[in-house]
Amino acid sequence: MLYFYFVVSFMSSIMLPYEMYFYASGGIEDRWKPADVAINRTIVIIGFALGGFVAAALVMNGAQLYQPHHIDPQLPGTATFGPLQTFGATGLRLALIGMFFAFAGAGIETAFSAAYGTAQFFGWPWGKYRKPAGAPRFTLGWVAMFVASGIIMLAGVDPVALVEYAIVFSVVILPFSYFSVLRTASDRRHMGPFANGPIARVLGWFYLALITVAGLAAIPLLIATHGGKG
Repeated sequence: MLYFYFVVSFMSSIMLPYEMYFYASGGIEDRWKPADVAINRTIVIIGFALGGFVAAALVMNGAQLYQPHHIDPQLPGTATFGPLQTFGATGLRLALIGMFFAFAGAGIETAFSAAYGTAQFFGWPWGKYRKPAGAPRFTLGWVAMFVASGIIMLAGVDPVALVEYAIVFSVVILPFSYFSVLRTASDRRHMGPFANGPIARVLGWFYLALITVAGLAAIPLLIATHGGKG
């Protein structure tokens, strides 16, 4: 049960729904054209491959570093132990710099994604290139996200537990977000010559089936494993 819980969690963390809203909104803002499709495909393929490799490396590093010493890492900072042990103070500094950019990037895209979704739903002016006076509610939206997250952390909420719960509940709604994207990507009326071909459609529907099973199993696994604690 515990193993399957973490499988579901990792699957959700690969493609959270908010990432699709953020990426699509960025494409509209940057006025992507058909010529940008090839480079975006390359970025996605390389980015997902690199992200998967790094995630697998962290899991293997954690198993070798923490398990023999019966250490249960509960804070993000424990990820620095590996570089510290291997490269000393230099490894620690590099790890901290990497974590800073990773956390900052995740915070920025999450805040903007919430503001994008809210503004687009209500039909408000939006866009990071607009001045605050030109899109006041959009600007207030992403600023409010930062303020709210700060209040949550100051309240003493465990950030790791919060992320775990967010990931598990995200996989529940992921099939609905993914299905709409998959249908659009396969529709030649919208995508023209860039619509998914036979191989992409088969792989797309296979992944939809996979995340649907994961979405159905997420809540029962969360309850059965007590949030991954066994």
